[in-house]
Amino acid sequence: MLLEKMLTNKSYVGIATHDDYLVKGAYNIVKKLKLNKNEYEFQMLYGVTEKLRDKINNDGHKIRVYVPYGENWYAYSVRRMQENPEIAGHITKSIFKFT
Repeated sequence: MLLEKMLTNKSYVGIATHDDYLVKGAYNIVKKLKLNKNEYEFQMLYGVTEKLRDKINNDGHKIRVYVPYGENWYAYSVRRMQENPEIAGHITKSIFKFT
């Protein structure tokens, strides 16, 4: 797996995913390699899979949350949704979530 190779070679990796399966796989690699939590980070878009983001954070892993802003925020957001249409579903769910 590419992630394991990069981490084995001591590359600082931003594990950018909203997929629970991939996060679990990354957890397994981090544990296998006995990495310190300052040797990698997870990355997610704000408002997408917030429960997973909170779990990663609560598990003590470093996480960077991206928030689109500036003049081109809309174009960036549309491009990200075109790359992964599931993100649109996650955003829609978070907008209409009742707490």
